[in-house]
Order: sequence, then structure tokens, then C-alpha cells
Amino acid sequence: MTAGAGASPGIAIGPIYVIDESEVTIPDYENPSQAFSEAAATVANDLRTASKKAVEAGRTEAAEILNAQAMMAEDTMLASSVEENLQAGEAFGDAVTKAAEGVANLLATLDDPYLAARAADVGEIADRIRRQLAGVSQVRIANTEPSVIVAGMLTAADTAVMDPASILGLITETGGPTGHVAVIARSLAIPAVVGVAGIASEAAGVATVALDGTTGEISLDPDPDELIDFQARAAAHRDMMEAAAAYRGVHVEVAGRPIRVAANVGTPEDLDAAIAAEADGIGLFRTEFLFLGRSSPPTQDEQFALYRKAAAAFQDPVVIRSFDIGGDKPAGYIGVPDEENPFLGVRGVRLYEQEKEIFKDQVKAIARASTAGDVWLMIPMIATVADFLTTRSLVDEATAELDDAQVAWAAFKVGVMIEVPSAALIASRLAEHVDFFSIGTNDLTQYTMAADRTSGSLAGYADPLHPAVMQLCNLTARAALDAEISVAVCGEAGSDLAAATLFMD
Repeated sequence: MTAGAGASPGIAIGPIYVIDESEVTIPDYENPSQAFSEAAATVANDLRTASKKAVEAGRTEAAEILNAQAMMAEDTMLASSVEENLQAGEAFGDAVTKAAEGVANLLATLDDPYLAARAADVGEIADRIRRQLAGVSQVRIANTEPSVIVAGMLTAADTAVMDPASILGLITETGGPTGHVAVIARSLAIPAVVGVAGIASEAAGVATVALDGTTGEISLDPDPDELIDFQARAAAHRDMMEAAAAYRGVHVEVAGRPIRVAANVGTPEDLDAAIAAEADGIGLFRTEFLFLGRSSPPTQDEQFALYRKAAAAFQDPVVIRSFDIGGDKPAGYIGVPDEENPFLGVRGVRLYEQEKEIFKDQVKAIARASTAGDVWLMIPMIATVADFLTTRSLVDEATAELDDAQVAWAAFKVGVMIEVPSAALIASRLAEHVDFFSIGTNDLTQYTMAADRTSGSLAGYADPLHPAVMQLCNLTARAALDAEISVAVCGEAGSDLAAATLFMD
């Protein structure tokens, strides 16, 4: 029995498909520098095309990563390193390989966790460029029957083209439980285990694999007893899912306290699934999918139609997060400056003053949708009281403009996502101005622990129940209670039963 980190719940038992990650051979080119530039441009275009297709398929997370990688493919750092290696007399293939390794190693040694994590992106991009130069297909998953996919790493492009019907489960050597493979696997309800060192070589020649996406346990060619064990787990998981389905639309209480089960929505398909599952409401409506993979921002009416659909579908609040563009989620029509560390740069609320018309259009759409139901507006990446007050003034401008145009709208609550440690530390001051808090445990954990949540080697730090994170959550909750405003938890901890018990206490 082998173990990694459980990344997406469920049991998978079936044939194994190991992705071929052997090195490709790059032929000689008359002008290798030009060939590299052309291959990099082709890869960037392919990644952007894949990003648009991912958006159309509702795979927002993959689309964001692909778009960011397209920008990296066009960056001059890798091309300059290849040119230096060629000038030093290296063969073309060696020049590309050493350049990718050099840039990746440089990034990996940086103190900044975001930039260090981009080392993996460089590896993915360089691999695609090598395959382009070698004339090898970019499609790495070509299983002909439903299988458990095993890989050293799964790239964003791999996940963008996966057919969920042909994927029984995922196992990777890299990645963490909150990384992009894990997030996408959960969104597609595919059991997954990540961070399993050496699994790709161990799985060579193996016919069958069983995995538990909750515990992280893996059995290669399970013996009869192990097979019976995993089959029992699969049956128990199915029973649990069926039992959960019986509570659709049913309001439950624990020890006399009502439990509200709200959905996380990041695509139109997520919204339809939440409606079908009869969720109590929407605890986090991510709106980035409306803004990404396009050359201009969505219109106010386009947004209004979707927000109104959500508002009309639920009796409980629908919490819509204003767009969190920038950093790892760039949009070409929004002027985000080039930064050494964009993940901690101009993004989210820090863009609203600059892009006030885009922000006000979103606010207007939300205000109009509030006539159909209980809609709340949540502002991301708040770090100071001034951040909120400046944004609140833009919200008031937007609703005043609706009044001037005699457009119907209804009052709505305006709150903040507590995901930056400074916001948790000044929660009592923020509570004087906001209508509610929502604790974003994914980023709050990442920023508090200074550990990129996509890093498999740092998966042990991605613990939303760590005492340091829980102390910040406690500060936030007490401030909310004192101010008599609501506080909720979103992020992966929001779906963890053990975490839910702690947060209730």
C-alpha cells in the first residue's frame, strides 16, 4: 500500500494509464533561435486557444492557469537563456533543456512562494515547446478505456482536455491538496491522490490500481483482501452520497443549531448543479469566469441575467464576489502592470479604482438582480479599512447612477472576504463598516503559513486547522459577533466536516 495526499474524495478501481513522460529528441534547425521563437509563439497561441475552450466548458480554474502560462511562454527570460546556451556551443536540444532547468531552478530558489511555484510552470511550458520543435503531439492522455491516470505531473493543458467520462481517478507525483489538479478533480467529481513520490515508475507494468481520494491510500495490483477493502469503501462512499442526496432541500439542525449548506459556484454549470441539488444558497459565487478568455469585459446586462437567475433560485443569500482579476488571473483588457510578484500585486480590490467603470457595471448588475432575491456583494483581497471605504464609495456611485437612470434595484449587503492576515487582525475595525464577513480559508492559510498551496512539497503546511490560522479565524468570528454581523467560512475547509465542527464551536 502506497500513500499520498487525498485531493478529491471518492474511490477508484480500474485499469491504469501511465502518461509517457520520456524526453523527446529535437532535430537540428538551420536557425535554432528563430525556430525556438516560432515554437514558443505557437505554444502561447495553443494555450490561449485551450484557455478559451476551457472557459466554454466551464473549467474556469484550468482556463486561468492556461492563460497565465501563455503569457509566460512569450516572456523573454527562457528565450534569452536558450540563446546564451546556443552561443556557448550547446546543441539545440541541450540548449533548450538546460535553459528550462536553469530558469526553473532560479525561480525555485527564490524566497517568494508564488515565484518559486512558477518553476513548475516553466517546466510545463518548456515541455510543450520541446514537443512542438520535435513535431510530437501535445496530447499526452490518449487512453482508449476508462482508466486511472498516473503521471509525474499533470499539466494545466492536460486537465483542460480531459474527458471526465474516461477518467476513473488521478494520481500524480507532484501537487498539493489545494493545487490546481486537486481543485479541478473535485469540480469534476474525480477521485484524486497527489504528492506520491515515484508513482509513475512504480506503476509501469501495473494492470490495476485502487485509490482512496479521501485518505490518499493507493494499492497497485491490489490483492484479493485489498480489493475487497476498496470495494467496501466504494460502496460506503456511494451510500454516503445517496444519503446526502436525501437531504436536498431539507433544512437540518445539529444540537438545535441550524446548518446552512451553501454552494461554491465558479461556472454556469456549477450554478445549475447547485439549483439541481437544492442547496440552501450560494456561499461563494466566483465571477472571474465572466471576465476571462475574452477581449472585452462582460456587459452589465450579461451579468445581470446570470445573477438574477441565481437570486431567483434560492431563498437564502447568494453571495457574489466581485471580480478578482490580476495576479494569476490576468485579463488582457484590464491594465495590470508587469510585476515581479503579481500574486501579491495589483489584483482584486486594488484594481477597482483604476477600472471603476468595469467594477461599477458589476455592482449595477448585482443591484438590479437583488430585486429577484437576497443578494450580497463580497469584496476580495481587503487588507485595510481604507480599501473597503474606497470601494464602498464606488458601490454608492453605482447605485446613484441607477437612480439617475430610473433603473429598478434593491438594497443589498456589502461585506468582505477575510483572506489577508491583516484583515483578520483588524477585523474589529472592519466590522464597524461592513455588513458581513466571509473567511476565505484557502488563501488565508496560504498567506499565514507562507506556503504556496500548489506545492506538493509544502502540502503539510496547507492546513486550515493550524492553530495560527484558527486564531485568525477566531479573531474574525469574535469581531463579527461583537458587531452583530454574520460570518461564514468558504474555501475547502467549508466542506470539511471536522473543520465545520470546530468552526461551529
